[in-house]
Amino acid sequence: MPESIKSIAKTILAQEPCAVVRHRLLRDVLKRPTDEAKAALDRSTMVQMLAEEQCEDGSWGRFHSMDTTRKQKIKTTEAGVRRAIALGLDKDHPICANACDYLVRILKGQQAFPDRPEPNDRWPVGERLFLTATLSLLEPEHPLVQANRAVWIEILKRTFHDGCYDQDAEVEAHCELTGATTMRGFYLTINNRYALELLSSGTNEVPAELERTYLNWLTTYPDGINYIGRCRINQPPTEHPSSINCWFQSWEVLSHFPHWVEFAQPSIDWLWSQQNDNGLWDFGSRPARYGSLPLSDSWRKKNNRIFDWSTRVLLLLSQYERDS
Repeated sequence: MPESIKSIAKTILAQEPCAVVRHRLLRDVLKRPTDEAKAALDRSTMVQMLAEEQCEDGSWGRFHSMDTTRKQKIKTTEAGVRRAIALGLDKDHPICANACDYLVRILKGQQAFPDRPEPNDRWPVGERLFLTATLSLLEPEHPLVQANRAVWIEILKRTFHDGCYDQDAEVEAHCELTGATTMRGFYLTINNRYALELLSSGTNEVPAELERTYLNWLTTYPDGINYIGRCRINQPPTEHPSSINCWFQSWEVLSHFPHWVEFAQPSIDWLWSQQNDNGLWDFGSRPARYGSLPLSDSWRKKNNRIFDWSTRVLLLLSQYERDS
């Protein structure tokens, strides 16, 4: 339904949405980027807030674990990078460029990781994964990203060596390849968000059949993607905002894998069935933390919430059409 997607995007644009919605629809849905729309991003309240809360070193304070004493909306550096991408900023934007420089400095040992370390041999592995996965969102072919991605591809191969998830093989792979000896049941398991972001950032580096096996396991796994939330990805979400956001985030991450479309058809069909009488989408209030939403400066203005949700849906639908 590519023409339907374009038609809906044009309908929203005709109603003069905010700068972020306009830019993302033009660039990512209609594939008609304009310098004017891109320039208007910096006048957006959401982009200005992101810039104001960014520290001089390119961070947003702590990297992975929140500092509850800091009264800011962007809670961590990794959240700041994801927020920048959601708002349509590219790697050349000063906000993203400064963040990239910061990530590289830490990875090269030129600056300390800002979070308090855990007293175990998982932490150095997790720290590097958090950093390279976040950097991969902006610079997927950076040598530091490529090196760590190669390690995780090997872990993936060993974990699914016989076509099924093998936890013992995963543990053994970490012992040998990363030095993490106590990762069973913790955040380094292969269904964590950071591993998915890192693994999907390469260009066809994961063998096709292995990727299909991995995606089949992920989409049917009852606990969903670690660090996103408990969500069975191949089932429609409940009406609760956290369930809806978990479901969307899961598919948004998976959509970076080349073969995700082979598993997404029922979910895409469900999305189309959720259109309102005007052909748009509204899934209610936004999640508690700033992430993929909001895009508009305020949801108090009529239709902004609908425009934001509809843009999020159209981005996923258009990605599905391109990859099908």
